[in-house]
Amino acid sequence: MHPNAVNLQPNIRRPKSDGRCIHCREELTAVTKDHVFPSCWYPDTTPAQVQRWTAPSCKSCNERFGELEKELLVYLAYCIDPRKTAAQGLYERARRTLGIGVEDLSDEEKQHRDMRRRKLLNEAQPYSAEIEPHILPGLGPHAEAPANSQMQVRIKAESIHEVVRKIVRGCEYWLAGGRIIEAPYEIGVFFPTATPPDVNNLMAAFAFGPVHLGPGLRIRRGAAHDEPLSVIYELVIWDTLTIYASILPHAAEEPKDRSSSDAELALCAYYHWEQRGKPLGSPEVDWYWAIDHLK
Repeated sequence: MHPNAVNLQPNIRRPKSDGRCIHCREELTAVTKDHVFPSCWYPDTTPAQVQRWTAPSCKSCNERFGELEKELLVYLAYCIDPRKTAAQGLYERARRTLGIGVEDLSDEEKQHRDMRRRKLLNEAQPYSAEIEPHILPGLGPHAEAPANSQMQVRIKAESIHEVVRKIVRGCEYWLAGGRIIEAPYEIGVFFPTATPPDVNNLMAAFAFGPVHLGPGLRIRRGAAHDEPLSVIYELVIWDTLTIYASILPHAAEEPKDRSSSDAELALCAYYHWEQRGKPLGSPEVDWYWAIDHLK
């Protein structure tokens, strides 16, 4: 199979809503449908039969994430190889967002897109190897051109973390029977430079998938044996960005300046649970042991 081919999964039945927004968890007075994977992020190669999951959202959350997704697309689309099947059409979409190659715009909209373009150009700087430790894995520099001819742009970490958490909330809604993530559970996000072998072993053992929402997004989900609400996600976006996210209970003893990632914590807790003989009903023992171990 071609690496960019789409493995179409059987349709998953839409879960039943409990009447709340999956993001702010407020009761819905009017329902809007939030696309789990941003609608503007689907590549042109997405087959028509792929499920485009939506989840119940309030108007305020839907509009806020919609604007954030469009803003991020401009930056991300300029940092990926436009020749990739899994990203086809995104570069042209980003250009149109900046008003390039678009006709018949109102004066107000033309001004708005011109401002976006000037903002991007003002923020772009010549590529410097000094920022290499801070580059999102997969986004550069491009191998097909000399590094000294390339430009770099800054992407707000909190913006991309917000959108990833939003995608995870939508995936969990679909893959966990309408679950809305709420306290004491929290979503953690990290971008690995390589897929840790232990993560692969864990995901292979407990994943529900993989699930493909077209070539733009591949999902693997793994849940803990003794705590099915504690989950690790692997998201592969545009065959370029690999992201891990964890859904774990907040630990009161966890230090605020902890440098270990949430996924490391989950893996450490899992293997401690294995060493204890896989007992049921005491997940907090493993979480707290992992926190102390990773200090």
